[in-house]
Amino acid sequence: MNVIQWLVDLLTPVFTSMGVSEVDVQTYAESLSGYIYAIFGALVLMILVMVAAHFLVKKGARHVVRWGAGVAWVLVVAVIANLICFGPMYNNISIILNSQAQVSDQSRETSRAVIRELGEEGMVLLENDGPLPLADTARLNVFGWASTAPIFGGTGSGSADTSNCVGILQSLQDAGFETNETLTQMYTDYREGRVLPEMGNVGYTDWTLPEPTADYYTDELMADAQAFSDTAVVVLGRSGGEGQDLPTDQLQLRQQRGLRRL
Repeated sequence: MNVIQWLVDLLTPVFTSMGVSEVDVQTYAESLSGYIYAIFGALVLMILVMVAAHFLVKKGARHVVRWGAGVAWVLVVAVIANLICFGPMYNNISIILNSQAQVSDQSRETSRAVIRELGEEGMVLLENDGPLPLADTARLNVFGWASTAPIFGGTGSGSADTSNCVGILQSLQDAGFETNETLTQMYTDYREGRVLPEMGNVGYTDWTLPEPTADYYTDELMADAQAFSDTAVVVLGRSGGEGQDLPTDQLQLRQQRGLRRL
């Protein structure tokens, strides 16, 4: 097994319990892979020295060599840990290392204002021209592959623990609606869930929009849906992330203006 992936699998439960997303654990582990391999390499070298001491060093001096190898490895780990803390991870842990660092009230208010502005520009209100609330029907056809593979968050800082999230199908059923299981089964058979690409791909996120093609909506399926209910809910979903889902021209424009990723 890949050492980095093994370490990710080992540490993910620890960090997710602290509020760190799985995506961030994997991203940081990959970015620090050189340091991690150096620590493992030093560990292997220490073990080899300790084993070789049994055969190559006189009995009275073996413990000295072994203790020396152990202390050397601890020093190597300490040096590499400092290189990590004051190198690639400095921006992440500087707030911890610097006990005097504080966020001013002005910065907080500015952040709140930006968040409000983004919310106002990013939300769309649709006018209800009669269909809602659904008081005259208890059965719904739920269309859209995202109904069986919902997106609960984005990548990077947009990711979150989704283990307790409830999808739209379950939400509708909890609200007392009956959903078309034949339609849902078609989407599940088409593709069970979203694919997490192997480490090294952009954002470790599936950026495709794999909706079933028209031939999946057979005459039999649509006739069944029409007989089941004359009310439909259409679910669409698209993942987003930190600067990785922008069109190339927008990304280049942002870089030309010198804007940094928040």
